[in-house]
Amino acid sequence: MSKIFLWIGVVALAVFVMKTQFLNSKTWQPFKEGCMAGGTATEAQCSCLSDYVHKHFSDNEVGMIMRQQLGDSVFVAKVEDVVRRGSQACADES
Repeated sequence: MSKIFLWIGVVALAVFVMKTQFLNSKTWQPFKEGCMAGGTATEAQCSCLSDYVHKHFSDNEVGMIMRQQLGDSVFVAKVEDVVRRGSQACADES
């Protein structure tokens, strides 16, 4: 019986480590803070937009967007479209 609890503990620890190290976004909060610095959106709208953008782009892509390293015109068009649609969706929620 104690081996079962030991295995459950090991699995729970592994899940915790994976979640804290690999599943948390490192760009979500900076993106939200950048949105808030614009001064035209509420905190709820910026949180919503950050969620929306992070659904469509990886952390690395969001980092590139924040550093304005957009690359080719296809990616620029995708970023503009996602931000426009996200802004509209988040404005409708408020």
